[in-house]
Amino acid sequence: MDLFLETPQQQAERMLRQQQRLMEMQMQGAAAQPPAQNATPAVSPAVESAPEAYSVQQDSYAQELAFDKRRARRRRVGQRLRTLAMIVLIPLGLAAIFLASYALTCILNGASPNEVLQHLAALGQRLGDVITTIRTGWES
Repeated sequence: MDLFLETPQQQAERMLRQQQRLMEMQMQGAAAQPPAQNATPAVSPAVESAPEAYSVQQDSYAQELAFDKRRARRRRVGQRLRTLAMIVLIPLGLAAIFLASYALTCILNGASPNEVLQHLAALGQRLGDVITTIRTGWES
């Protein structure tokens, strides 16, 4: 997983910050060179820009972590919805397949459309009887 993917907007902001830092360093370097030509002024702009560079990296990393957390949360919600859909849709699909095969079997055996409807109604009645029997056994 790469946490340092940049959007075009973030890339433009980073480039702008780098250009501003470069211009500040050039301005400080131009101001520091004429008075004295020792190593101290040349080192101080680098020391001053180091915490800023760290801050930019830390800010970018924090944004990427926040994006990764949002993406992980969306992924978990999606997984839960898929699991719930499977729990609901698989039994419904099996029931639909059973009813379709039952109706097709009746048709293949020569039943008319009215007889198919009567058979399906009788099947529903038997299913209702089974449910009441289970409910009665459960309550007692």
